[in-house]
Amino acid sequence: MDVSEPKFKYQISLIVATIAVSWASIFISFLLDNGVPPVIIAFWRVFLSVMFLFPLFSRQEIRNQFRPYFKLTYQRFFALSGFFLSLHFFSWIQSLEFLSVAASVIVVNSSPIWVIVFSFILFQEKITIQQFIGLIIGFFGLFLISMAPTPHQDDAIYPQGIILALFGAVMVAFYFMIGKRMRSQHTVPNIPYVFFVNLFCAGFLFLFSFLLSVNVLNFTLEDLVWFIALAIGPSLLGHALYTYSMKHLSAQTVSLAVIGETVGASLLAWFILSQDLPTITLIGGVLVLIGIYLNVRYDISSIESNSEGKSIDSS
Repeated sequence: MDVSEPKFKYQISLIVATIAVSWASIFISFLLDNGVPPVIIAFWRVFLSVMFLFPLFSRQEIRNQFRPYFKLTYQRFFALSGFFLSLHFFSWIQSLEFLSVAASVIVVNSSPIWVIVFSFILFQEKITIQQFIGLIIGFFGLFLISMAPTPHQDDAIYPQGIILALFGAVMVAFYFMIGKRMRSQHTVPNIPYVFFVNLFCAGFLFLFSFLLSVNVLNFTLEDLVWFIALAIGPSLLGHALYTYSMKHLSAQTVSLAVIGETVGASLLAWFILSQDLPTITLIGGVLVLIGIYLNVRYDISSIESNSEGKSIDSS
């Protein structure tokens, strides 16, 4: 078995996904500046990503992938995953109304610690020493970034933004854990999983907009351009590639790779939105990337050492 190909594929997938999702907060900031409500941004981001998947149904092999997963056994997990994802988008996008891009993504990307906690409590998953070291380094980097000054912040609304971003982190942690089990243990193909989860997510977001009396059709042509950018980049390239990686990498590793968004989004916010990027943020970003590398490298090495068919999952 040639182990270089899977190692290359999963490393590249995580890198591309991280770059793609790093643009999400920038596109969202433009939309918020245009006065678009967070729930509308979340809905169109997800709904359009589902619409862009429909052309794939023209291929017989893709349609065949969907057939086993219309059963209630699978649909209830798709719905649950979509529900957590909808709460993640809804709360995190709102946090960007109150926080700088860097502060918001730092908090929302604390999801790995929640994945570890809940994986241990619910599934008794073990944490390897390499993953633990990677987490420590990664979160120390996040700590340094969080210590950076955030000028022009309103102290009265800052805690509200932190709470929203933290809630989003917990919700996406549950999304990652469900995705890991559906992709690895139930071997759900990537396209059906992404399609069904995002379809349910869009449905929940539409329900939220209805309960909030927000008209999802209230947007401009310029807003639509940013909606499309969000759907194609962060959703289809970003989240879909994260889901693709879940089949062979642990939930901790994939969720830790998401921390790379903190670095990418902070750099983009500094360059495009003229938000400050202090030296301490740069140092923290380097540590975050080191933590990601250690986790990804170890997990892929586990695949290689278990290439005779032994699973890397402890549960």
